[in-house]
Amino acid sequence: MENFSSLPIQASQILVDFKSSGLLESMQGPDTLIQRIDNVENATADSLVFVSDAEFVQAALAAMPAAIVTTKKLTEEFTSLSQSAVFICTNVKLAHAKLRSAYADRDLGQHEWEQIHPSAVIHESAELANDVIIAPNAVIGRNVQIGTGSIIMANSVIEEGVRIGADTVIHPGVVIGYNNEIGNRVIIKAGCTIGMEGFGFAADKSGKNHRIPQLGKVVIEDDVVFGSSCNVDRATYTETRIGAGCKFDALCHIAHNVVIDEDCLIVAQSGVAGTVQIGKRVILSGQTAISDHVVIGDDVILLHRAGVISDIKTPGAYAGIPTQPLRKYFKNVTVAHQLIELRKQVQKLEKKLTSLKEAEK
Repeated sequence: MENFSSLPIQASQILVDFKSSGLLESMQGPDTLIQRIDNVENATADSLVFVSDAEFVQAALAAMPAAIVTTKKLTEEFTSLSQSAVFICTNVKLAHAKLRSAYADRDLGQHEWEQIHPSAVIHESAELANDVIIAPNAVIGRNVQIGTGSIIMANSVIEEGVRIGADTVIHPGVVIGYNNEIGNRVIIKAGCTIGMEGFGFAADKSGKNHRIPQLGKVVIEDDVVFGSSCNVDRATYTETRIGAGCKFDALCHIAHNVVIDEDCLIVAQSGVAGTVQIGKRVILSGQTAISDHVVIGDDVILLHRAGVISDIKTPGAYAGIPTQPLRKYFKNVTVAHQLIELRKQVQKLEKKLTSLKEAEK
């Protein structure tokens, strides 16, 4: 994890920190002292703000902040602000994420308890890096390994054999099942359950269902974020895998044997059934549902509560139940909204046709 100076900070230091990555191209104006990072509407004279669109220019001018991060195109709008540093940026939204994370994020290392709280239950065989933080009532099982800089917050349970990488944060009330693997810089928010049994049963002739033991594991790669109350089931035999850089909103369910490749976005209340394969950079908008054993290729976007029941191999946007290419979906929705009027027109035509037939008799 990169180490940055904390606020307050000179504008020139921010340029030094981020110019080499190409995120910030240059800085104009004075080398101001930045005390805080704010949205444009609440900015003060010691704030750094982000202006990505022309609609925010007037608010930024009125605030006269210490620094502005904006595009090259909008830079000329701020030439009158002699007291403000102006950063020219290639991607303002990305700069917002990077700069706020670097200088103004919550510091979970500054906690109200001792490093390892006496109420925590830690098995003698567990291997914890010297700086790991364990909060009240956490349970760390046999042969668990936790890497440097990681934090286990209150009331979380890490079962035996789990491996957790460096700089990972497990928020309160999380349960991580036995033998699962969590990578580096992973964030698992409150109430998540990682690696409990998948939903596997076999029915007999009388309709009674019998449990199939789910003895595989879950592998979470680096830089994954889970929102609150997500669930990822362990595999039946091998592994359920979440690729590096995936981000999950709250209340998502990932069933057993699923493989999700890198940098996917899964929005709230989405559900992925067993043995699904999802490619890179796929986006599931809210309440998307994917049926079991489906394969979804790279760069697919699923919208409008999409219900996926068959493979999607071509990149693009899809919506509806069953899913259709987005343009076709909107055409069909438009027609559907006109069905009542179409029905009335058909009824009128039927009446006319009936009248014509009677007149011919």
